[in-house]
Amino acid sequence: MAGLTYDDLYQVSLSSLGSAAEDWKDMVDQLAKLATDAMDGMVRQSDAARWEGVNAGVTRPFIRTTAAEFRDAHAQAKSIWSMLRDAHQDLTAVQKALKKAVDVDAKKHSIQVSGGAGSTVICQYVDRSGEKTKLKPEQVEYLKALEEQINHLLVQANEIDDSVSRALGRIHGGDSHDFGHAKYDTLDDAQRERTVQLAKKSLDLHKDGKELSNKELAEFQRLMQSNSKDAEFAVEFYREMGPRDALRFQAQLAIDASTGDDSTRLELAKNIQKDMGLTLATATDPPTGKDNPHTSFREDRTYLGRAWVNELKKVGTKPLDLGVHHAEPLGYQALASLLRNGNYDKSFLKPIAEDMVVYERKNAGWPTPDSYHGDLELALSLSDKKSPGWDPMTGLLEGLANSPDASTAFFNGSTGGGDSDLKKLGNLQFFTSEDDGRVWPSDKLSGTTHPDDESTLPSKQALGHALESATSGRPYGDDGPPRPHTREQVDVFEKVVKELGGNSDLIKHDGSLAVLAPSLGNMSAEYMYDIQRAFAGGDSSGYFKHTGAAADPGKLNDGGCLKEFLQATAEDPKAYASIIHAQQAVTTEGISAAIGDRKETPLTTAAQAATMPGAVIASVAAVGQGDAIAAADDSVEKIREFNENLETGAKWAGRFADMAANHIPVYGDAISWFYEDAQEAVLKHYTKDEEEAAKRIEENRKDYLDNERQQSAEAMRQAFLDAARREGISTAPGTPGGLAADMVFHSVDTGFSDGRTR
Repeated sequence: MAGLTYDDLYQVSLSSLGSAAEDWKDMVDQLAKLATDAMDGMVRQSDAARWEGVNAGVTRPFIRTTAAEFRDAHAQAKSIWSMLRDAHQDLTAVQKALKKAVDVDAKKHSIQVSGGAGSTVICQYVDRSGEKTKLKPEQVEYLKALEEQINHLLVQANEIDDSVSRALGRIHGGDSHDFGHAKYDTLDDAQRERTVQLAKKSLDLHKDGKELSNKELAEFQRLMQSNSKDAEFAVEFYREMGPRDALRFQAQLAIDASTGDDSTRLELAKNIQKDMGLTLATATDPPTGKDNPHTSFREDRTYLGRAWVNELKKVGTKPLDLGVHHAEPLGYQALASLLRNGNYDKSFLKPIAEDMVVYERKNAGWPTPDSYHGDLELALSLSDKKSPGWDPMTGLLEGLANSPDASTAFFNGSTGGGDSDLKKLGNLQFFTSEDDGRVWPSDKLSGTTHPDDESTLPSKQALGHALESATSGRPYGDDGPPRPHTREQVDVFEKVVKELGGNSDLIKHDGSLAVLAPSLGNMSAEYMYDIQRAFAGGDSSGYFKHTGAAADPGKLNDGGCLKEFLQATAEDPKAYASIIHAQQAVTTEGISAAIGDRKETPLTTAAQAATMPGAVIASVAAVGQGDAIAAADDSVEKIREFNENLETGAKWAGRFADMAANHIPVYGDAISWFYEDAQEAVLKHYTKDEEEAAKRIEENRKDYLDNERQQSAEAMRQAFLDAARREGISTAPGTPGGLAADMVFHSVDTGFSDGRTR
C-alpha cells in the first residue's frame, strides 16, 4: 500500500495529476497518428516495393516490426492515460466527499477530525472552548458512523493509488526496450483483473493445503469493498469467476477462517463475505427494461443475465467439492451466506429462492457437517455465530428481508403443481404450516452438539424479518414511517393473518413459531388502519384511512382469525407494545377526524365510531398479555418486561406522525403534539405496577382485565379531551363535548368487553 494518510488526502492538490493525464492524452493522440502513418505509409510502401534478396528478407520484416511497435506504443500510452484519467477522477471524488464530511458534517456537529494511526482518523466532540464534552448515546452513534465513513474514504483512496501503481507496472512490463504489455481501458478493468487473480490464486493454493496471505486477503477485501456498487466491475468479476468458482472461493475462505485461531483473518473473511454479497446484488440488478421475465436478457457489462443465473441454479444443488471431508456444502448453502447482504432484484432472488424451496421439499434437508469431526466450529456464514449457515434458508430469508420487492413477490408465489411431482404449495405456507411446511433443522457450528430449539431460532427470526419486508415495502430495520401499501403487500398480510390466526397456537409464547411475534407485532402496527377498519366492520365513517391499497375487512377477519392473530401475538412484550402504541395513535387520529366531522355527524356518534375499534384491539391485546403473564415463571419480571417495552415501542407514535402529515388536516407543530399525546396516554395508562398487576392476575383474572378496560377507557377519553381542547370545544358536563367524552368512555367499555368475547 502507498499509505495515503488523512492529511495526505485532505491537503494534496490533484491538479498535477490532472495535468499529467491531459499530457498523456496528447501523447496518445500523437502516437495514434504515428501508428496510422506507419501502417498506411511505411508498411504499405514496403509491401508495394519490388525488393529482392536481402531487402526482401530483412528490410520488409523490420519495417513491419517497427510499425507494430508504434501501434504497441500507442496502446501502452492509451492504457497509461486511462489509469491517470480514472485515478484523477476517482481521487477527486473521494477528496470531495472527505472535505464535505470534515468541513460540513463534522463542523455542524462540533466534531474535530484528526489523523490517526496509518490511514485512519480520530473523531471527537469538542465544545467552544475546545474541551471534550460528555456524550449522549445518539452522539456516540453519530461519531462512530462519521469515523467509519471517513476511514472508508481513506481505504478507497489507498486502493485507487495502489491499483494504479500496480497497473502501471503491468502496462510497462519488465522490458524497457519493448512496448506492448497489459492493456486497460479503465481503472475498473485493472482492479477487476487483480481481484479475479487473487480469488483464483486462492483456489489453486487450496488444492495444496495452502491459502492466501492476510496481506493478499486485505487487498482483495479493499478491492471488493471499493467496487461493490460498480456494475461493470461486479458483472465482470462474477462472470470471469463463474458461479461455481465464486461460491467455492467464499465457502473455502469462510470454513478455513472459522476453524483457525487468526482473529485478523476471520475479520477479513467476514468483510469479504459481506462485500461479495453486495457486489452480487449489484451484478444481478437488471437495467431498466431488462427485468421482463419473458425477455431474453442480453449479456452485457452491466447485468449478469439469464445464462449466468441458469448456471448458478445448476451449481446450487450440487456439492462444491471443497476437499473438506467432514463438511461438503452445496452451492446454495454457500450462496445463502452472500444473500444476507444487499438489496436483490426480484427477477433474480425470487426464482433462486423458489429453486431452493423446491430442493428442500424434494430432499427433506441440506448437508451438514459430519457429527464425528470433533469440536471444530465449521461456519459457512460469518455474520452471526448463532447462525453458521448450514441451514441456507436463514441467509435466503435475511436476503428477502433486505429486498422488499423480491420478498413480496416470493410470499405471494408458490412451488410445485403443474407437471411437477410436488403438490402446489404457497411459499408462505411452506414456512408457516404445521402440516405441509418445512421441518426446521438445527443449524450448529459443531456436529457434536445435540440439536435443540435454540439452534432453529435464527432461521425463524429471519422469516419474521422477511415477512416485515414483504408487507411493508421497506427493508427490515428501516425506521421510516409506514408507506402506502401496494395490493401485493396487502395480499401477503392477509395471508399471514389467515395462516397464523387460523393456527394461533404456533405463535403463542410456547408455540414453535413464537419467535415471530415481535415481527408480527410490527406488521400489525404497520396495518393498524386496516385492522381498525376490520373491527369497525368496514369504515363507513372514513376515520381510519390512508393512501395506498386497503385490506378487505371481511377477508382480514374471516372466521375471527384477526382476533386470534392479535391475541396470540400480544403475548410477546415487544409485539404488545407495537400494537398498543399503534392502536392509540390511529385511534387518536380517528378522534381528530370525528371532531372535524361534527357538523355532519352528532359528536357523540362520531366519537363512538372513532373509539370502538381501538377498544376491541386493546381488549384483545390485554387478553394475550394476561395469558403470557399468567404462564410466566416469574410474573413480576414478565410485567416488568412489558413495561420496559412500552418505552421502546413508543417509536410508533413518531412513525405515524411522519405519515399523518400527508393525509390529515393537522399541520406543523400540531402533528407533533397530536401523537405525543397518544404516546403519553399509552405510557400513563398501560404501564403497570408490577406487584399489584401480578397479584391481580394470580387471584382474579377478571379483575385484572376489568382494570385494563378502565385504563383503556381513560386513555381514549383523555385523547378525546386533548383533541377537543385544541379545537376550542367545551367538555364541561352537559355540553356536547362533555357528553361525547362520556360516550368515549362508555364506547371503550363496551368495545373492550366485545373484544374479550369475540
